[in-house]
Amino acid sequence: MAEWPADGSGTPIVTLQTLKEARPSMEGLEGGRRNEDLDVYDNLVETLAAEAEKVGAGVLFTAQNREASRLQSAMAERCTKGRQLEAGGLEAKFGEGVWGGDWLGWLRSLMDHVNKDDWCDIKRPAGSGVALMPDKARVAVLSDWGTGLYGAPASAASIRRQGGYDLLLHLGDIYYSGTQYEANDRFLRVWPTDAGKISRALNGNHEMYSGGFAYFDDILPAFGQEASYFAFRNEHWLLVGLDTAHTDHNVDDKQAAWLNSLVRDAGGRKIVLSSHHQPFSRLDEQGPKLQTALSDLLQSKAIAAWYWGHEHDCVIYDRHPSFGLLGRCVGNGGIPSPRKSTVTSAETERASHGVEWKRLRGNAAAPACLVLDGPNPLVKGEEHKFVPHGYLTLDFDGPTLIERMRLPDGTEIYRNVVR
Repeated sequence: MAEWPADGSGTPIVTLQTLKEARPSMEGLEGGRRNEDLDVYDNLVETLAAEAEKVGAGVLFTAQNREASRLQSAMAERCTKGRQLEAGGLEAKFGEGVWGGDWLGWLRSLMDHVNKDDWCDIKRPAGSGVALMPDKARVAVLSDWGTGLYGAPASAASIRRQGGYDLLLHLGDIYYSGTQYEANDRFLRVWPTDAGKISRALNGNHEMYSGGFAYFDDILPAFGQEASYFAFRNEHWLLVGLDTAHTDHNVDDKQAAWLNSLVRDAGGRKIVLSSHHQPFSRLDEQGPKLQTALSDLLQSKAIAAWYWGHEHDCVIYDRHPSFGLLGRCVGNGGIPSPRKSTVTSAETERASHGVEWKRLRGNAAAPACLVLDGPNPLVKGEEHKFVPHGYLTLDFDGPTLIERMRLPDGTEIYRNVVR
């Protein structure tokens, strides 16, 4: 497989044109599975074409679909060359041999890849799963960052320049489907390890699209991470990372019991949760399974703040009227997310550094919120089509927690004291 530059300029992207070019001609195909194989391929391409229509022809896109994402992984990993795309990355093309001529062999191999149902067992903490962190601690948080493109390398470079973090935290999703190649090439190879004392990674749905093997067998050992859920504690705070992907958009009974035990024994510490999936949303589907699994905890109003990704936007919610917590979506780490008309047409509450915070009213599912809007200068040629990328920093200082939303170059665009 090719070794691509760390700046993302050589990262292979599976475009709609890639998918069309790869579709084998019916002529010369043999075997009883021919029509079945082609039907499967065409259905997956149709799913991806619907997503491509939202973002355009020359940027990275994917779907919340296991088989389609694994198809993209297989194609991107096996490409031998590509056309430079203006927005960044290389459009995957096929070379000689099985990818250039033996269409039937390629298709059968691909279908075998897509149809594998292996699933890695979850890794749980052997003890309490709680580590100590300093009373004065700095944390950098990235989510949906595993593209190797656009704002992802810029944010990593910014975090490296700042340095001195006590914890670097990824909230999940390595694209296209978190395979071993992608986990190493689009994540571990470019993760800003030297900027922090400890690195931790949460599980995402895209990691589980390939069974979670690279996440559990490559990323966790690389980070010295025992389990896919964990916690850090100091005198005033308990910071918890949840695995909401192994049990899709949920936590199983063992993890829920572990969390409830931590909160019960918190001793007056303020609780901060982090996860890949959202407990609620103003812009996307809700988290009813998470709300059900953690109902007693949420209703107790014991949680001070909850940070998540999954949605590729940056959203700052008002305090939840029933749960009492501050919800934050920080999934704008590296995937191009088209600007939504419901956001662009909303009232601008504040503006700075070329971006705006738009105010959306609450509804039955979620409180009112601020949504980040504006151009994304790191998606070249499509700057005004996509929302800005960025990341979050958390500064714990005794009983005080300061949250800051930042653009990829480190510019602070939002600051708040969590109480």
